[in-house]
Amino acid sequence: MRKRLVIAGTVVAACGALAVSGVLTSANAAPAAPTAPVALAAAPVSPPPTRDAEPEHEVLGEVIPSGLGDLVFYGVKLREPRLPQTTFGIMAGTRAGEDLVITNETSGSDKAPGFHAVSGGLNANGHDVPTFGYYVGPAAKITSSAGVAHQARWSADPNVVVFWFDLGPPTRRA
Repeated sequence: MRKRLVIAGTVVAACGALAVSGVLTSANAAPAAPTAPVALAAAPVSPPPTRDAEPEHEVLGEVIPSGLGDLVFYGVKLREPRLPQTTFGIMAGTRAGEDLVITNETSGSDKAPGFHAVSGGLNANGHDVPTFGYYVGPAAKITSSAGVAHQARWSADPNVVVFWFDLGPPTRRA
């Protein structure tokens, strides 16, 4: 029998503290109060979003549109000898092929259940990037002072869910 594990914590990102919470399914967890499931955005959408230029990093899976102008999220392959259990990161970038900010696990397995790699809430290369990250396992809802996060399953591994908050559309600064 599968049970739900309610997790909550604080992740420090470039923009400060971000409180995240969700519901993960676990075989060993104590039962929690039932929560209504949140519909996840399908990734990819039809037709699949694309990038207009070749990326600097090897892209894994389909590009996930953010709904915030030309901002997109995508998985990228990582090869870092100091992080042998980290094989991918989630990149915030643009459809024009500009990589903006990457976030990835920095210790342990990048696919262990729970929240991983939160970043954003900053300006990168003249673009505003909302707070984003990923988790492994089902979460009913992710909230912060910025509101409720958008969620989309990563096409390269449907157990990985990318999330991001609305902080306004990205703007290009001169």
